[in-house]
Amino acid sequence: MKTSLWLAIILPVSHLVGLGSFQFPNFVVNASQNEEDYRFRSVFFYAEYGGGQCPFYDYMLDPIIVHPWAIRENLGNNSIKITAVVETNQNETMIESYRYLGETFVRTGPLQKFLPSTEESINCENLRSSTRYCLPSISHHRGKPVNCSGRLLFSESFGDGENPLHNWKHVVQSQLLEPHYEGVAFVNRRANSYVENNMLHLKVTKANYGSKNPFYLENCTYTKRDSNQRCGEKKYRLPFRKFMPPYDSAKLTSHEAFKYCRIDIEAKMPIGDFLFPGLTLTSINHDAIRIAIVRGNKKLSDFAGNEVGGTTLYAGAILNDNGGRAFELKDFACRDDHYGNDFHNYTAIWKEKSITFKIDGRTFAQISNSTVVQELSRAERHIELYLTVGGEYNFPDNRIPPEQKSYRNFETGLSSKIKKAITNSPDWDQAVMIIKNINVYSTDEYDE
Repeated sequence: MKTSLWLAIILPVSHLVGLGSFQFPNFVVNASQNEEDYRFRSVFFYAEYGGGQCPFYDYMLDPIIVHPWAIRENLGNNSIKITAVVETNQNETMIESYRYLGETFVRTGPLQKFLPSTEESINCENLRSSTRYCLPSISHHRGKPVNCSGRLLFSESFGDGENPLHNWKHVVQSQLLEPHYEGVAFVNRRANSYVENNMLHLKVTKANYGSKNPFYLENCTYTKRDSNQRCGEKKYRLPFRKFMPPYDSAKLTSHEAFKYCRIDIEAKMPIGDFLFPGLTLTSINHDAIRIAIVRGNKKLSDFAGNEVGGTTLYAGAILNDNGGRAFELKDFACRDDHYGNDFHNYTAIWKEKSITFKIDGRTFAQISNSTVVQELSRAERHIELYLTVGGEYNFPDNRIPPEQKSYRNFETGLSSKIKKAITNSPDWDQAVMIIKNINVYSTDEYDE
């Protein structure tokens, strides 16, 4: 349920009975019916006075102080217009404005632009603006520090234009080999990555690699020594069948890179055995902050009997330790139905000392181990979005028992065994991950 902004201007009794022109009372402007409203994350007040006075504004972040969402201002003998901009913990932003004329308050309605634009007002801004409005940021963007916290650094809503993926590049390579052991090749094909209804769709499809269709990825992005095994060969060779992934899918990496930030991704997860979506912040070292871990299985148990399928949300990281090692948080969020049944907002707040994870505005996990956070903070990170099948990072052999997964990730003939396991499982309900929008903001050590 969305929060409604309630802006009240409360005058003292002395003003109601009248004062001389030399006595200008204070008054309180309150943005909430409940002065300790837990739904509010911040309130920005902007006051414009008549008679050429400089505007005043105040930015409030601390809900612990007395009257946290209110300001007290001198009324003066001129008109005054008060605008309140409220940000809630659900990432809603509301704007409400009232004007005082003589002894009458008039609601002026929402304002689209409320910062001064004239040269005189800009000078006033430099003189009277509160330094709290620009809370110092710890973020970096494009290799440069960001001055203020809470600034929008990147936004993607996937418009249905001529080139809807201009902010992204495709990763093209097989994931079948170590250290991934995933049953897909990431390709750049419309069948596997496309924009529809202003939303990005990443889809898994069956591959048909064989003697008549050799496994060969044109424009492969993998450039290391074993590139022929990950990129394929134009000419079919029988021994090469073991390198042919049974499925195709897609991975996109953002051109933009960040260090320390708040990222919100609204997404709908896939539903189906051994499907695994990826929402990550990944560095050039190929380690990753995993914003959300939601396995596609409707039901899946680990060796301890814990439910780790699609009704359970985790977060974590992949650390670069001679090939990588997964770090999955023990904290988690559970629900009765699969996370793929609805869109949810997945958030990570990456700071110098911790990484906090949220679902629909509610914190469910945090990495606070200083060694882990320090390791993940060595470089800027790109956003990665992908959908894969299986994998040692996603369905590790030491976590998922054989009765829940009929193959082991390190076995020979992995491609055919993954395909057989999927064939013997129920049909996938939803072999696609859908991304509605992504927003990245600068942050600070106080951001929660």
